[in-house]
Amino acid sequence: MHRDIKSSGLTHVGMRRNHNEDAIYLLDDLGLYIVADGMGGHAHGEVASAMAVEAISRQLFETNSANVPFSLTGAVKEANSRIYKYSREKFESSGDTATLMAGMGTTVVALYIRQDMACIAHVGDSRAYRLRDSHLELLTQDHSLAAMAAANRGAFPIPIRTGFKNVITRALGIEPEVEVDVREEQIAEGDLFLLCSDGLTNMVTDPRIHEILFSGLSIQSACETLISEANRNGGRDNISCILVRI
Repeated sequence: MHRDIKSSGLTHVGMRRNHNEDAIYLLDDLGLYIVADGMGGHAHGEVASAMAVEAISRQLFETNSANVPFSLTGAVKEANSRIYKYSREKFESSGDTATLMAGMGTTVVALYIRQDMACIAHVGDSRAYRLRDSHLELLTQDHSLAAMAAANRGAFPIPIRTGFKNVITRALGIEPEVEVDVREEQIAEGDLFLLCSDGLTNMVTDPRIHEILFSGLSIQSACETLISEANRNGGRDNISCILVRI
């Protein structure tokens, strides 16, 4: 069945950063959408997020050209492998042991729509939401110490200092192998998917996101409003969002 899909995406450096380590990707023709939030300092995070987007999208093009099934999980794992190998080769050869120990990585959340199904894969604390009718649902669970605490009724499973609650527990490029969370959902007419980095969700509450998405704005205007709201609330990090409407 043919589906009419429209999308819009924006990324912004934020109010308190001087460079943007986020990367976004939108391809309506093949139904692929990606948000990646790089980490590792200036240039390193930018490289990691760009590599994630490039590796996942390239895998889709290659499988499509070869007329073989595309695996979003496999593509995310391939991105992890490429970033990990790149960082080890680059920083070992340059003697940059500090960066090597800290790691160069990125979060990723990706949406792949094929026929009547939506596949969502994520690693880290970038998120996917779905607005269906009047209900906003979070489709991913953050890989972070804060999420681990919430799952344990507020008690952290390991001792951490105050201020470390936003530390992520999983990312691409840090280890040679990565566990990818995958969720498949049947799509319905009118579904609106939101992919975003934590620069949005740390600044704008879920009820406010719901209000903006349910307001009747065009998807482009809704993206602009989400970015503006995050900046108005402090804009402490890079901010990225993609909206995909069925």
